[in-house]
Amino acid sequence: MATSDRFDLAVEGLIEVGAPGAAIAVLRNGEFIHRKAYGLADLEWGAALRPDCSFRIASLSKQFAATAIMRLAEQGALSIDDRLETHLPAFDPRGRIVTLRHLLNHTSGIRNHDRGQERRADRVSISRENLITEILAAPFDFEPGEQYLYCNSGYMLLGAVIEAVSGQDFETFLKVAFFEPLGMMRTSLCLADAIIPLRARGYVRGRSGYHNARPDPTNWSHAAGGLCSTLDDLAIWDRALRDGRAIGRDSFEQMIEPTPLADGTLYPYGFGWGTATYQSRRLHHHTGGTIGFACQMARLTDEALTTIVLSNVYLFPFDRVTRALLRVAMDLPPVVAEGRPATADDFAPCAGRYRDDRGAEIVIGAEPADPARYTALGEGRFRETMDPEVELRFSDRREGRYHALQTLSPLWPAQSFVRHGP
Repeated sequence: MATSDRFDLAVEGLIEVGAPGAAIAVLRNGEFIHRKAYGLADLEWGAALRPDCSFRIASLSKQFAATAIMRLAEQGALSIDDRLETHLPAFDPRGRIVTLRHLLNHTSGIRNHDRGQERRADRVSISRENLITEILAAPFDFEPGEQYLYCNSGYMLLGAVIEAVSGQDFETFLKVAFFEPLGMMRTSLCLADAIIPLRARGYVRGRSGYHNARPDPTNWSHAAGGLCSTLDDLAIWDRALRDGRAIGRDSFEQMIEPTPLADGTLYPYGFGWGTATYQSRRLHHHTGGTIGFACQMARLTDEALTTIVLSNVYLFPFDRVTRALLRVAMDLPPVVAEGRPATADDFAPCAGRYRDDRGAEIVIGAEPADPARYTALGEGRFRETMDPEVELRFSDRREGRYHALQTLSPLWPAQSFVRHGP
């Protein structure tokens, strides 16, 4: 049976005394069965986090933008299969067909404006209007519909479409359509200069301890990741989606369907929601991460069970916590690490840099403590000791070294990497 003490175990050892932390909620049938905060909201004042603190929710904002598009579609103001230039005439498709659907499910091929670190200084200086102009003129990375590539630029454009079609700015549309009617009075754009009651300060952990996160201006993310919210408001939102009060149930079902690609495969992402199966149960979820904050919201599709994790520290292990909360709520035992402790010899043929086809990189063996983080399952297979649902599988061994790596985690598609360097 799920108890508060068992839910507490999900964060045990993850939040230090005197450090930032997280606010966590579990809802069943629309009611909280756990609602608690851990850690500090402000290290300088020593102020504790509260369950009603406000957090930057980063890419959890995408579900609100996607739901707004679906609301406008229900009203007949647009179709999700409209071409982008129908609503944003400044867009030159250059012989391609880019629809709102492509933006919603990250298959547009439009280049992501915030990939890499090279434009970090632009975040403060560039206006949203100029950023939209740049995005509309950017080159394509692939033909629309051919593949999935997570793209904040697509959701920036969706925000601009919402404004063009509704005649209201993005935040006002959300407020009038959703926040005010539902009673979500503490969800808004997370402007740096706004007075937001009980706003948690964001932190990053460096080698010498925690430090204040640099403010990440909302103009850079806006409809793709610019909202602040609370456990209580997200709980209201969850109930409204399940009850069909935000948008109709048929519209929401479209949002959580996986995306068909041009080659006939399905990618596990809909409109602002990822899709997965966990413990034989359908699940949809989304994460958010920006400098100083990390979060995840997960919902069993066919059962009234929802988890919400909001953290004020960058790279907080929300996915691990989410799965632990789900297991407690489903009355399942914790996952126990299999195998024997890994050794340096086990990792010797694995050590090196690995990169996937989108530029993401994993470094294995860079720290002496690396092997202690894993248990060895057999030739080239390891599980994380602290999160034994996550597995590393090395293959293609040549001249004493592995050249391929696949990472597996229950809520995510497998990721494949190839050796990039020593």
